[in-house]
Amino acid sequence: MIKDILNGHLFNTVNPFVKSFIISESFFWTSWSLFTPIFAIFATNKISGGNIEVAASTFSVYFVARIISELLTSKLSSKLGIREKISLVILGISLVSISYVGFAFTTTVFPLYIFWIICGWGFGIATPPKLSLFSTHLDRHKETVEWGATDSINLALMALSTMAGGFIANQYGFKPLFLLASVINILAIIPFITYKTSQ
Repeated sequence: MIKDILNGHLFNTVNPFVKSFIISESFFWTSWSLFTPIFAIFATNKISGGNIEVAASTFSVYFVARIISELLTSKLSSKLGIREKISLVILGISLVSISYVGFAFTTTVFPLYIFWIICGWGFGIATPPKLSLFSTHLDRHKETVEWGATDSINLALMALSTMAGGFIANQYGFKPLFLLASVINILAIIPFITYKTSQ
């Protein structure tokens, strides 16, 4: 499978939606991994009143917001068609990008909670329809290969972006890091828009 990924054979044999999903997820998880492993450093050193406990609690708030959002979105999106589900994915990814921009300009504790809530909403809105669409578009008898390829590509890019995020934060600061994460994340929308307009 690794050989197929490297020589591009895998992408020549999967359907257009699966390609769009894999490309989108690559951008999505690359942006996420740029800063999340070092977010506690940001919260501790760059936020007035921030500390490790604040970093942990804001992340917990994100999970709560995401759980609630995912439960509501799951119920709603089950009744929607493909184009409507794609629109939800685009909305969710956009909210995540907004939260990253918010982090870039945050200097106190309270806004951290607000932007993590927005981030949780974004993940919660995007994830159920995104996974539903991917599951229903998997190529027959290639399901495990396509899931495995998606996860492997994402993990490889996450490893690289984590290292890159540490370098960027150390050399240039957290503000450019969050803005870069937002830009990369918004690129995750393009494959879905391209697929939607082609239908």
